[in-house]
Amino acid sequence: MALRYVVLDFDGTCTQIEAAYGGFLASYCAILEDANAIARGGLATAWRAAIDEVRAASPNAGWTLFDAPSTAPAAADPYILASEATALLQRQREIADVPADAYKRAYLSNPAPWRPEVPEVLAALVERGLKVGFVSNSDRFAIEMRLGDLLHADRKLRSKLVVCGNAAKYRVAELPIGATGPGAAHRARFEELDGALRVDGVARPIYLRRGSYFEALCGLWSDLGARDFPAAETLVCGDVWELDLAMPRALGAAVHLLRRTPPFETYPYELAQLPARDVSKDLRGLVDHVDRLRKKR
Repeated sequence: MALRYVVLDFDGTCTQIEAAYGGFLASYCAILEDANAIARGGLATAWRAAIDEVRAASPNAGWTLFDAPSTAPAAADPYILASEATALLQRQREIADVPADAYKRAYLSNPAPWRPEVPEVLAALVERGLKVGFVSNSDRFAIEMRLGDLLHADRKLRSKLVVCGNAAKYRVAELPIGATGPGAAHRARFEELDGALRVDGVARPIYLRRGSYFEALCGLWSDLGARDFPAAETLVCGDVWELDLAMPRALGAAVHLLRRTPPFETYPYELAQLPARDVSKDLRGLVDHVDRLRKKR
């Protein structure tokens, strides 16, 4: 294929969540305790029980943020897990109040370190003449700051990377009538998507029509200089299949799955969606995938 673009997820794909999840979950619990006038440690037992219950129900239970239909496994990563455990505690009336900034505070207090291979992989992609960008649910400015720190000694490489944040990949939504965003010009491509698909190994439907994610992808392509709809020239890399990869693949992109590490292992149904060679334990496998695709030209 004529590969021109590589799109990366950020959290979990480029970072080592396994090194930060313990601190993140502890901080989140402490924030809930403070918001509900519970003595420090007083929520710990209920919090652990809620986490265990969500883990046991996942992946058939999904992420329901903002009352969305389930859009990713409920225990795919600590960020989704904390959201679902909190919602469970509210239903059980263990807590009443959840600060709107609880996630942000816990996340910023416990940054997950970069995967060690990220600088070499980004350099390898750019050296191959590819245009590289990030599409993430996380804040654009925060990612740009971290990229600046990571690549402070290689400003030329940093200047070639584009970031689109706040993508809200979890939102199942149509493109609004009269929308003028970057996805509007490609509405017909979005409307070709099925609403959902079914796969063996998970009881939930896999929702494809994620309007916010579509807008983010189209915006990134535009920022990278694309003048058309280059899904067929794009390789998308992520660590949660249905959140990061299902929609791009349905649009015609190639996709690469990063295997998650314990205690957030990739589920068998996710691994079953792709050939084994399109799945890897680190980002060096993405470079190998790029080279395979380029040989098919």
